[in-house]
Amino acid sequence: MSRSNKNIDEEICADRLSDFSYDSDSESLDTAESDNDEIIPRSQVFIQKRISNSSETISDEVTDEWSSIDNPPVLEEFLGHPGITDMANVPESIADAVKLFIGDDFFAYLVTESNRYYYQNMDQFKISRKRMKWRDITIPEMKKFLGLIILMGQVRKDARDDYWSTDPCTSTPFFSRTMSRDRFRQIWTAWHFNNNENITDESDRLYKVRPILNYFSEKFNNIYKPKQQISLHEGIIPWRGRLFFKVYNAENIIKYGILIRILSESDTGYICNFQVYAAQGSPLIETIYTVVSPYTDVWHHLYMDNYYNSVDNTEALLQKKIRICGTVRKNRGLPECLKKTNLRKGESIFRRKKDILVQVWQSKKEVSLISSIHSAEMKKSSNVDRTTRKKIIMPNALIDYNKYMKGVDRADQYLSYYSILRKTVKWTKRLTMYIMNCAFFNAYVVYNSTKMQKIRFKKFLHDTAQHWVTDELPEINTDELPEIIIEEPEQMISKRDPPGRLSMDMRKHVLEKIVGTGKKKNPQRQCRVCAAKKVRSETYFMCNFCGVPLHRGKCFERYHTVKNY
Repeated sequence: MSRSNKNIDEEICADRLSDFSYDSDSESLDTAESDNDEIIPRSQVFIQKRISNSSETISDEVTDEWSSIDNPPVLEEFLGHPGITDMANVPESIADAVKLFIGDDFFAYLVTESNRYYYQNMDQFKISRKRMKWRDITIPEMKKFLGLIILMGQVRKDARDDYWSTDPCTSTPFFSRTMSRDRFRQIWTAWHFNNNENITDESDRLYKVRPILNYFSEKFNNIYKPKQQISLHEGIIPWRGRLFFKVYNAENIIKYGILIRILSESDTGYICNFQVYAAQGSPLIETIYTVVSPYTDVWHHLYMDNYYNSVDNTEALLQKKIRICGTVRKNRGLPECLKKTNLRKGESIFRRKKDILVQVWQSKKEVSLISSIHSAEMKKSSNVDRTTRKKIIMPNALIDYNKYMKGVDRADQYLSYYSILRKTVKWTKRLTMYIMNCAFFNAYVVYNSTKMQKIRFKKFLHDTAQHWVTDELPEINTDELPEIIIEEPEQMISKRDPPGRLSMDMRKHVLEKIVGTGKKKNPQRQCRVCAAKKVRSETYFMCNFCGVPLHRGKCFERYHTVKNY
């Protein structure tokens, strides 16, 4: 991935390991006692060059540790234990799998912070006769709210309010039966993730979502452990609003957004860990350490692209017992003989320094590789040359790189299918919805890993939303479901309501002015919907089919679409 963003370029410049600590216990070189430089260990020569104050120079042949002899590294046994960490957590149902990552404590936290945010900003929540009076959000309501957001990813509409449309051609009655539009608006406006009163000038740039990030990071790391092959890549959360750490890349389909670094299991795409880029200016190696820190010391094989790879970073990760493989830029510590090459198509050249292999292979364009896993061996790949129709012979490191870098791509593919991202003016909501989407995908991977018969991601999300919407409701007949989960309190339906009131054929329901007699030519009548709410409000109009006085707009729509208006 190329990067033209200024902040990212600054981070690249900060990728320095000039003060990387070598083994302090090794013997220092005593030039006065050495009669023959050829018997001096090369590691000691390298140390002397770094710390010596002498004006004597050492030849390039002695200090150059790169060799053209390929001695493949001896790979250690993988010490990790992939899979679910606690067998007591093996999910029996979809709801159990989701609860591993999104528990009741998460809903309780959202309810607490959202209610707190409302009372902190009561003056900004306008209260009028057209707006619903505020009442504190409950956990079942928060579950319904998030369940509807999941369903919005499967039922696509242009605007959020369209899900409550009464147009027979585009209506989706399930949404209005689950939660009223005004209540959804209230929760959406108050939806918050941290206490604003605790913000200081020294607070983290991600303070507003930090509890959410910490919650899911812990879940992702502790519930499931990846296999040996893992991959590190980047994702972009679309965002075009004002934000200090927003990034821009002209070559991406999503040009503006929030950068998130993702560590995935290469086989399934399970998101093991993540880090949101906040333009902190940290050295690149520290960024890598932050993401891979839960997976050190067990000899994982980490696959990365050329943004993260360098000779220094490879050496540093070997100290953490992590071997790497990936593409590399030529200014990241490669020997001079590999920076300028003149190879024919299919030719390859390499150099090795202990366990680190750097290899350049010529295809349509030159490909530079670095690996602490592979030898310089060339193998037949599954790719076929279009002209010769023969399998292409390429470096073994490149074959595995193409194979194992698919982890993040697989996760991105699933996250884009039925994305729960919604339009919003607050980046905190967009970021939270993205991380929740990652949690759904991880729950899906864990569920499928324990079942013989796999299910589709669409059904997994649908069943999750359905469970949240109907959670803590009594078992009822399906025909009675709309009457029970409707948000408004039940009202006694007048015997004067005509049978065709809820026919859903809005063409026959037309408002007409009430015709008066005598001196009162424009009489008013009590609106039926307002009367049911015990509100005294009169109107000049009535439905010509139902013969019932109604206000134009909301009262007219509710009377003809909601059973208990």
